[in-house]
Amino acid sequence: APSPPFRVRPPPLIPLHPAGREHLSNLMLHPHARVVAFADPCEASRKAALELLGGPTQADALASHTELLARSDVDIVIVATPNHTHIDVLRDAVPTGKHILCEKPLCTTVEDCWEVLELHERQPKERRGLLWVGMEYRYMAPLVRMADELRGGTTGPVRMLTLREHRFPFLAKVGGWNRVNAHTGGTLVEKACHFFDLMIHLVNLAPGKASTSAGRILPVGVYASGGQSVNHLDEADVLDNAYVVVDFSSGARACLELCMFAVASEHQFEVSVVGGSGKVEAFMPGHGEKHLDASEPNVFIGRRAEALKTWNEARPPPPELTKGRVEHVAAHPDPRIVAAGGPHRPPPPAPTRHRGYA
Repeated sequence: APSPPFRVRPPPLIPLHPAGREHLSNLMLHPHARVVAFADPCEASRKAALELLGGPTQADALASHTELLARSDVDIVIVATPNHTHIDVLRDAVPTGKHILCEKPLCTTVEDCWEVLELHERQPKERRGLLWVGMEYRYMAPLVRMADELRGGTTGPVRMLTLREHRFPFLAKVGGWNRVNAHTGGTLVEKACHFFDLMIHLVNLAPGKASTSAGRILPVGVYASGGQSVNHLDEADVLDNAYVVVDFSSGARACLELCMFAVASEHQFEVSVVGGSGKVEAFMPGHGEKHLDASEPNVFIGRRAEALKTWNEARPPPPELTKGRVEHVAAHPDPRIVAAGGPHRPPPPAPTRHRGYA
């Protein structure tokens, strides 16, 4: 049945929304990138972007994406528009041959996703640009370290994978578009597409995996339960909590626990991967935290003792075989990239190199 109409309140201010602002700030850190133009139909957003870039002389502010796509000095296009508009922008962008970074999700329906992929494949190879969907969670520093451990065999083939995000409600965006299922694809598309991407990515990293005929471990079953219990009850129709269990062709199982009213949390996002040889956990802070302790451990690496693989005693194993086998590691991003999540500030003169978020 169609969703009932909901009253969507516009935010009190209409700035350039967070995804676009972060892209601009990150581009300003790149020595070989130059923002020559951007397009936004909202005048207030265009003004905010120009202010972020340093004034109207820094880039051309356009009202239409078609104006931007027609320019010969644009090599790469970043699509950071509301989800339901991606399909229309991509229909125009893909045939230009420009490289495209599209914010997640690619589109809000499976049919639109197939249309974009088929349109991209139909382009002549010599002028087909790169099409990339921005699944930046893969590049969070703790998850990069987790991926390294999986590739190195710490866990062995993945048997269980758990992702838990306890966070704040959806933020106010232009016109409240991100609180309407028809515009986002729903919470499990808008928010949780990151997590389903991580599930598939991580289960395919460990050696000795049982692959499909295509050489990849793929989902074969999904079970989900969710609801709208606390947030935006009078103005939106999006889920604010859910559990999702995914079965994979290798026999691995993954579980997502999502709560968008658990604001009082030590970590916003946690990931745990377990196999027969060990366990790796990663912990990420809340969005917007700027003052992080680079020495604080945020990845726990547990290697299962050989003695436990055949443990058949009437007593629990001693601590030296359990907790004593866990290594605590600090894996934090470049502080300049953390700063790019807000108003851009010049980087320090001699920054320490860390793995960085993308």
